[in-house]
Amino acid sequence: METTTGKVLAETMNETRNLTRFYMSKMKGEDMHREFDVNGYNTNSPYWILAHLCWAEEMLLLRCLGHEGLDIPWLKDFKIGAAKAEKPAGNPDLREVLSAMKEIHVSALEHLSQMTEEQLEVDNDLGVAFGENRSKKFIAMHAIRHEGTHMGQLSLIAKMYGKQTV
Repeated sequence: METTTGKVLAETMNETRNLTRFYMSKMKGEDMHREFDVNGYNTNSPYWILAHLCWAEEMLLLRCLGHEGLDIPWLKDFKIGAAKAEKPAGNPDLREVLSAMKEIHVSALEHLSQMTEEQLEVDNDLGVAFGENRSKKFIAMHAIRHEGTHMGQLSLIAKMYGKQTV
């Protein structure tokens, strides 16, 4: 099997998600809606982080990369800048969020792994930019680092629950 950039990016995203799932597993049985106060700053709840990761992966690895996306109405309630204090209109339960997370991830990995070098070098379909870079390859790399950032939050929250993470 030929190794391509799309396949390497998809594999890296999948390994990042595996680590996210590891930290999620540490919080089984805990209040997934709990926010912690850390020096006057309220953390995101694990629930909000997971729903936000759904929005981000669907937007970055599907829509930005030329896929039509998936029909999950509540995703917009967890986009960047969405008010966390307000109850989301869709208010999916945790099982629905976890199911969507799986569905989005499978679609995103399949789509990304099939992309050619040429497809990855062009500007993304939504015009999202980080600095001057709008390439689909850069968007995929950002999706990986975005997940890693929130995975770090989940790791810290697991520790705040008193869980052994390493």
